[in-house]
Amino acid sequence: MADEPFDPEEFADEVEPGSVLATTDEPVPLEVREIDDERVPEGMRCLGTFLDGTLVARCAVPPGAAEYFERHGVFGSPRQLVLAAREEDPGLRCELYAIVPMPAAPLDDEPDAEAEPWAASVPGAGYEQAAAAAEAEDEPPTMAAVLLGQIIRFQKDRKHPESLPLETVDVLARIVSGRVVEVVDRMLEDLLGD
Repeated sequence: MADEPFDPEEFADEVEPGSVLATTDEPVPLEVREIDDERVPEGMRCLGTFLDGTLVARCAVPPGAAEYFERHGVFGSPRQLVLAAREEDPGLRCELYAIVPMPAAPLDDEPDAEAEPWAASVPGAGYEQAAAAAEAEDEPPTMAAVLLGQIIRFQKDRKHPESLPLETVDVLARIVSGRVVEVVDRMLEDLLGD
């Protein structure tokens, strides 16, 4: 089943005012997995996003997020990427998202506590379940944006300081082509002068 095309206008309502969006034309193969990072707050985990083996983004998530994504094959297929960028100190602040179909299973994957075991034996219950399943097959999947990480481009590193849309496209192109710079490490280098 093919994913529903991404509609930037629908997504624009969910990002910060003044942000510009850039998207990949085609879905991109991603590897999203848990990685070690001592900077992640206690009680959270770090997910790393890799393109062709290169770490391009990382994000702190609640425990179990990586297992959930893996269990439901959320990143098993290539996904369209969206970069939301806005001008903010120290230059350009971006958020990288993957557009993914939401699994039909509940997020907590816990069986419904209210389910009655006898309900399956009620006449007509099988028909109702089959009809609901057939209806769900005909509907396109609900798409969601999953935050993969934040990317910062310093003002001095901007390629198109006069144009936020061109700068946003350039940042996304560099991410996809594998020439992304690790933002946190670069920021520490700049601050510490090493």
